[in-house]
Amino acid sequence: MSEQSILNIGDDKLKAVSKDFFFNGMLLPVNVYLKIKSNHYLLIGKKGEKSEFAQLHSFKNEKSEVCVMFEDLSTLMSYITQLTGKLIEQKNVPDSVKVKFLAGLTESALADFDGKNFTSQFQLQQTSKFLLSMKDSLQDFDQIMLLLSEIPEEESKHAIFTCLIALSICDEMQSTTKAAREKVALGCLLHDVGYRHLPSDLLKKPKHQWTFEENALFESHPQKAVEMLRDIKDISNDVLLIIMEHHENAQGTGFPKKIRDIKISPLGRIVGLANYFAELLFNHSGSSGKTYTADEAIKYIEDILGQPFNRQAFLALKNIINKNYLQEKSKS
Repeated sequence: MSEQSILNIGDDKLKAVSKDFFFNGMLLPVNVYLKIKSNHYLLIGKKGEKSEFAQLHSFKNEKSEVCVMFEDLSTLMSYITQLTGKLIEQKNVPDSVKVKFLAGLTESALADFDGKNFTSQFQLQQTSKFLLSMKDSLQDFDQIMLLLSEIPEEESKHAIFTCLIALSICDEMQSTTKAAREKVALGCLLHDVGYRHLPSDLLKKPKHQWTFEENALFESHPQKAVEMLRDIKDISNDVLLIIMEHHENAQGTGFPKKIRDIKISPLGRIVGLANYFAELLFNHSGSSGKTYTADEAIKYIEDILGQPFNRQAFLALKNIINKNYLQEKSKS
């Protein structure tokens, strides 16, 4: 292990991460710290060295916090998801590794929500716990994680963004059961697996440069995803509908079927809104380079698009953002 040094660092500069992300012999992509007390940290692993701190008594203490610098968080999460994604492809990989992959994506997504003014980190963390708990009720968890690990990291992170937003809308609407929330989560996690059938250079090309044929190919990805997933036992017809409809909208200007609100499934209406909202917040489409805060994204949907989504789901989304604004204002 690297020479340990106690450092005086402001608590606002470090972020606590799960100790489950680390194991002995792991090549560390960033510096790793152990919190001693407020503003005091022990450097227990240096970037580029192999981890040897997993057996430390202080590391194993339940109350101890392992931290990395805020600016290093995305690097760590990317490394974790890539590493565990490769392991998932191997046979007989324990569930702990698969959950680590999902947890890495989720931790990274939670960090990216900072500054977006969507909802509180506490609410997002509670939602992410529900997401991670789904492994206990899914017989085909292995296959689902394999599919998620096989798409590019940017797409799998977008799936988590969409999932956290959609589940937050479900909670605000107070009209979805645990079973329905699991369907929403599955639909969100897998809604873009049809990208595997698209040429990699197409997704890197700005949409305004697409030919008619390229646009038609892109608009086929929901159908391609459904064809890939229909034989997985855990994927119900409701989940397949979510995946098929995640680009539809209430005005009938979406794709692939251009159906209106009344024909879109109730859960599909929620995920369609969450998917588009996530694209605005995190520039998933990659064409304009612009990202929005939650307030700006709502304004864009209303003023520029003319609010083409289900009214009840959109009002729930606005309520989430308004509540967060009032909570933040009361703290100041």
